[in-house]
Amino acid sequence: MAYRLFEGKDHASIYQKYRFTPPNELRTVILQYLDKKKGQPHVLAVDVGCGTGQNSRVFAPYFKEVVGVDISECQLEEARAVPGYSNVTYRKGTAEELPFADGTVDLLTAASAAHWFDQSRFLTEANRVLKSRGCMALLGFSDSDTRLHYQNCGEKLNEIYEEVLIPYTSNPVAVSESKLQELYCAIPFPEKERIEGIPTTSFVPLWKVLGFIETWSMFQVYRKKDPQAAANLLLNTQKRVTSDTVLMENGKEHAASYCKYRISPSDQLIQRVIDFFEKQRTRPFELAVDVGCGSGQGTVMLAKHFASVVGTDVSPAQLEEASLHAKEPNITYRRCVAEELPFADNSVDLVTAMSAFHWFDRPRFLQEAHRVLNPNGCLALLNYTLSMELSYPDCSVDALNQVCKELYAALNPYRSSHLGANSKDLYREAYESIPYPDKEWEDCVWVRKPMTLSSFIGFVQSFSSYQALLREDPQKAASLSQDFCQRLMSIMQVTSAETEVVVAVKYLYLLARKPLEV
Repeated sequence: MAYRLFEGKDHASIYQKYRFTPPNELRTVILQYLDKKKGQPHVLAVDVGCGTGQNSRVFAPYFKEVVGVDISECQLEEARAVPGYSNVTYRKGTAEELPFADGTVDLLTAASAAHWFDQSRFLTEANRVLKSRGCMALLGFSDSDTRLHYQNCGEKLNEIYEEVLIPYTSNPVAVSESKLQELYCAIPFPEKERIEGIPTTSFVPLWKVLGFIETWSMFQVYRKKDPQAAANLLLNTQKRVTSDTVLMENGKEHAASYCKYRISPSDQLIQRVIDFFEKQRTRPFELAVDVGCGSGQGTVMLAKHFASVVGTDVSPAQLEEASLHAKEPNITYRRCVAEELPFADNSVDLVTAMSAFHWFDRPRFLQEAHRVLNPNGCLALLNYTLSMELSYPDCSVDALNQVCKELYAALNPYRSSHLGANSKDLYREAYESIPYPDKEWEDCVWVRKPMTLSSFIGFVQSFSSYQALLREDPQKAASLSQDFCQRLMSIMQVTSAETEVVVAVKYLYLLARKPLEV
């Protein structure tokens, strides 16, 4: 049976913008299972019910060919419009009549789609097209366990979900979890595994949560029944949780601290970016875009190299701070998300993200960077690590840095799960996934900066993990930073937090050049 909730162009566009990409944890589980059961080579992966291709693109770096199949031509048009995946193609078809020869597919996947299939016919087709030892991976997320949180307002969103949307849930969605269980039991293969839950957390702005809600089939049913009520639902959801004014007021103090204490990238690092850029380009350089610019520390360092520099950020409070301190006439700031940059195709010479890329929807941002970059334009992603070292004359470096390590360990429980265990891995993964032949990776660039001890404390307080602790327990956060400062002063045998220390910061970077022909 074909379900037509996903047919319209408007819905396909929304689906492409807001549908979440399956998390890395799931991809890793699937690839490890395939390696164990079948082994290399990985030639052909087929993503059934691919929609706008989020899951299809996840597997692109690991297979010679990936084919997404869907019944909706509108969804497939959106999928085909995403650049940068030369080994991914899309075909119109159904799960029950797959357009592949017998025994040709290494991996057959379906992400949040299998509950729509005719179970018996799909399994017959899967058995037909899979190679010997080929694998099938069916993914879904749990409606009942999906929770939306914003500080203390999370339950307001969940009340909307439970009270308003559930009555309009279509039957296949209502039983999706039990349908996957039925499918698992019906799979005729002797070797199979079922994982009940892989909990993941995504750090997303409110507007994207609302967009994600719009992609749900239950919301589409609601919209078909009463378009005005559906529009009011989204508007009221936003009003109930927060407003731009509240968000800005809540963020002003942090933005001011960020502007005052955040470490700027060094001239040495920026010069490495410019040197890489200049290998294939001659001056003058026209437009650089600094994405996730925060309060503009890195943005201003690009001004002397480009005719125009634009810093973008999602936070109005950060942009207000950046604008207050912008003295260069060729710098402007715009509010937008990293995944939807307000620039034309092939119009930007350099796209940078300095200590920001790890917060983005990374696959979508890389697609967007590819779209806006000129041929021969460059992408530069920079970040520092927590491998920082303090030094002070006639003082034990080991003793100072042991205190720092203990502070980082105390903050670690408040680290966002969106960042994973080690943000360096996210950058390395991005480097490996970028299909450009001309690219560069460096994970050990030490930069030494003199600063007062109080400034270093302020820098630590700008960390997202410290801010998370501050929101949860302000007294504990204040005590932690005060104790940290006192212990360092004791080891240094000084009485003033304005004493100057040297902070060695370890940076990593990724540089990549868009080819002339893609």
